[in-house]
Amino acid sequence: MLPLTPANGYTATIIFCGGTNLQPDQWTTNWAIAAYPADDTCVKITPDVSPDWIDEGETLPDGRTMGQFILLPDETLFLTNGANLGTAGYGNNSWAVGFSYADDALMQGLIYDPKKPLGSRMSTANVGQLQEPRMYHSTAVLLPDGSVLISGSNPNPDFIGPDNALNVKFPSRTSVERYFPWYYDKTRPDPQNLPTQLGYGGPSWTISLTAADLLGPMGDNLPTAKVVLIRTGFSTHAFNMGQRYVQLNSTYVGNDDGTATLHVQQLPPNPAILAPGPAVMYVVVNGVPSMGQFVMCGSGQIGAQTINPVTDTPASFIPEKFRSTSNNGNNGSQNSVGKKVDFSMGVMALCGLVGLVAAKLF
Repeated sequence: MLPLTPANGYTATIIFCGGTNLQPDQWTTNWAIAAYPADDTCVKITPDVSPDWIDEGETLPDGRTMGQFILLPDETLFLTNGANLGTAGYGNNSWAVGFSYADDALMQGLIYDPKKPLGSRMSTANVGQLQEPRMYHSTAVLLPDGSVLISGSNPNPDFIGPDNALNVKFPSRTSVERYFPWYYDKTRPDPQNLPTQLGYGGPSWTISLTAADLLGPMGDNLPTAKVVLIRTGFSTHAFNMGQRYVQLNSTYVGNDDGTATLHVQQLPPNPAILAPGPAVMYVVVNGVPSMGQFVMCGSGQIGAQTINPVTDTPASFIPEKFRSTSNNGNNGSQNSVGKKVDFSMGVMALCGLVGLVAAKLF
């Protein structure tokens, strides 16, 4: 699921890239599935708008099966793991690669940026490569510091250790790698006293930002400041179940001394947008996130949640001496007019199958 933001009205759009286009009559084991090229196309669906999958023509650099998308705090998606040939699975077939139903591991990661123009959203620039193949049973998950932990791979019926006694091409992998996005070594915003629990609607709250937290000129960077919640999901089989990115609605007020205040609303008053439970909160300025902090959403329990009216926030403002003509003051929230957004999110969006979220690696 792509990021849910005030700008898109928290309308869910699912992206699915790669996989295989094997036809129903091809799902047999009497031919070399492991040599079949993976698909390179991407499709989207917005269930609350249309039941149709849309192919916008955006493609992966290489066909990829078992790829795994990870939502990053800067609103991009990191795609890692997987293979260029075959599909998920294993077996004792003559054509299997050892036991693997896939071959030609893809080591190159990539970034998908949904904000960029169509045709330029996929990029491998400055994104490094995996050190080990990550095939069937591999995994990846966002960490609170904004890096991505990558591990696993076992396209075999049993564990095949480092000695690789069976001499297979893809033995079991127990090592761990980390992907460090472009922002990892940047100076981070460091806001203090962030909340540890958020409700569905209710009183707005504030974040104090020092001049250092703005990471540059107020007129350029303050309008980019936002608060995002990421639920990393439960990662297995190239899929992060429950992965979610939600930007909270907010406005900003700059002060004459170079500091600023973010006025932030609670979660949208609809638990379907982000179900009760823990998430990681990031304060992002000019694409650079703070260190993540865990926050509890709603009661943290399954069941009915308390829903409160949304509280408006002040209009966004930057003192004249700090204003920049290069920024329109829009950070995708309710911004300069302080209006509310539509928090609806239909049942269809919740039930959609999510094919999710796209270095320096060591």
